[in-house]
Amino acid sequence: MKTDIVPRCDLGLTADGVLNFWAEAGPRRWWKKDPAFDAEISERFGELHKQATAGKFDHWETEHPDAALALVIVLDQFSRHIHRGSPEAYACDAKAVVIVHRVIARGDDRRMRSDVSEFIIMPLMHSENLGDQNLSVAETERTQGVEDLKSAIGHRDIILRFGRFPHRNAILGRESTPEELEFLKEGVFSG
Repeated sequence: MKTDIVPRCDLGLTADGVLNFWAEAGPRRWWKKDPAFDAEISERFGELHKQATAGKFDHWETEHPDAALALVIVLDQFSRHIHRGSPEAYACDAKAVVIVHRVIARGDDRRMRSDVSEFIIMPLMHSENLGDQNLSVAETERTQGVEDLKSAIGHRDIILRFGRFPHRNAILGRESTPEELEFLKEGVFSG
């Protein structure tokens, strides 16, 4: 278990607490839709998420590379768990992408704890902007393994093809094109 080297928030939680929780959850919980895990994140981190969304933890971005990573996980990953199936799941995406661009520009992504550092790239992979997708592929190729690279390329290819992620259309109230509906029927990508 890591010691607290990054700021503590008013809620008694630390950026290290976020990172430790996320690391302990591990891939078996990260990549599967699990209502119990969603509820656990909501219960433990819901108020932190709400305050981070409102900008109360923006200072984490520059206080320490690990704190920046924790903020990105709260905005990108926790949003998807707390608000699964609703437009709010994507409401913090733009903010997370801006943070990631600045983190990469400063080189802070090279000074993060390695057990969860792959999550600094996730907002780019979740972005519906082709430039972000290209950066996601480049950063994933530089820092991650082959399977992660395949995933990054898969995400980018969907944006190249459709300009958006069709699996979000119903949630975001967007009308799907016939080509998108056919793609969704194939069930190849679930986001």
